[in-house]
Amino acid sequence: MIPPQAHLFDTLWGHDRVRALFPRLLGAARLPHAILLTGPNAIGKRSLAFALAKAVLSVGRPLSGITLSAPGPAPAKRKIPDDEPGDMFGGGEAEEDLFASPDEPDLFGDPTPPPPSPPLPSRIPSPPSPPLPSLIPPRLSLIPQTSSLPFPSLIHPPYFVGYDDRVCRLVEKSYPVEWDKDMRPSNAAHMDLTIIEPAGGRRSIVVDQVRFLQDIATVPPIEGTHRVVMILGADTITQEAGNCILKLLEEPPSYLIMILVADRLSSVLPTIRSRCSVLPMGPLPREVLVDMLVEREKLDPELAKVAAALSEGRPGVALSAIQGSLLERRRQVFDARLQIDRFGTCAIAAAADRIAGGGKFDESLWLLLSFTRDRLVRACAPDHPDLLVHGDAMDLIDSVTISPALLDEEADRLVAATRLLAHPYLPNDRAALQMALWA
Repeated sequence: MIPPQAHLFDTLWGHDRVRALFPRLLGAARLPHAILLTGPNAIGKRSLAFALAKAVLSVGRPLSGITLSAPGPAPAKRKIPDDEPGDMFGGGEAEEDLFASPDEPDLFGDPTPPPPSPPLPSRIPSPPSPPLPSLIPPRLSLIPQTSSLPFPSLIHPPYFVGYDDRVCRLVEKSYPVEWDKDMRPSNAAHMDLTIIEPAGGRRSIVVDQVRFLQDIATVPPIEGTHRVVMILGADTITQEAGNCILKLLEEPPSYLIMILVADRLSSVLPTIRSRCSVLPMGPLPREVLVDMLVEREKLDPELAKVAAALSEGRPGVALSAIQGSLLERRRQVFDARLQIDRFGTCAIAAAADRIAGGGKFDESLWLLLSFTRDRLVRACAPDHPDLLVHGDAMDLIDSVTISPALLDEEADRLVAATRLLAHPYLPNDRAALQMALWA
């Protein structure tokens, strides 16, 4: 699995329209100063944020005040004849009309098509693909809709001609972030990149980190022409830290680009959310994720279907399930749960000890919840096996029959146990699991 800091636009899983938008904005110098990426956990937000940061730092030009056309020669000057009306002093030299050119037709003529742009280099070569659809309506499109350039060559040089290898290496070395005693990043390899996230085992971004961010944002870029700030976990910013960052969001320096990442948009402070360009990211379709798992990870199609369904369209969860022991532990967890149905409440303690001791508590709860869901679907819609998450474990699903009402109550208890994971003082895993399994 590729870590988030190693991703480029070419290596992202899905989100084709979203990843095609940023090269277009970079090419047209329309990139917002503050971008808020939101969506479920492990959906690819951090990977996209690092890919965008590498692209911005690889541009090498300011992101404002530039045009798509390269600067040409200075306009020619001509002598105004005496019989031609000139300026108020009569005669003199005057510049030609900037909007008129002998090589271009008049206003009502057909425009001359621009010359085709050469293919742009990319750090990781990708096979040619058809042009991606634009997120921008045709009237507001920044790139001509008739362009046949394949991704990632969606823009005109020299504003984004591909990733710089040195920039990519330095960005990748800057994450994971290491913090000093003053809550400041100590391993920032790229001098124009700053990464902020909850540090020191804390659950939120505190005001000291934002104050450091304000100090570093006032320093002009050193290695390039713009500075990038990444805030991972923008939905954990405290109220005091949020009030401190407002000045930076309202009046940012011209060279500053801020990339914020949040799992829950509703948890982001309204004052921060209203000052950012919000870009929501949704889960991938199950068929797309299955094809990617089979193609990129060389996974068995049946296991790929289980991983895609279990992850609910989140590539990070699917890859973690493949590389971990989640798929192998399924039958062990399901069999332990069925012992309660076979022997009654006296088997709850032994089943909870067996389930909690076999792996992570959150993964065990997720497996139990998906297993209860499959049993409920099997009881209510037996003629639709395609709706099951664990279709390859049909023998365990059908081994014991139980009332749908009891399954529904068990699902509610498992959901309540899952919510306990967000509590700062998580109780004993086995005790919480016993309460969830006790009818």
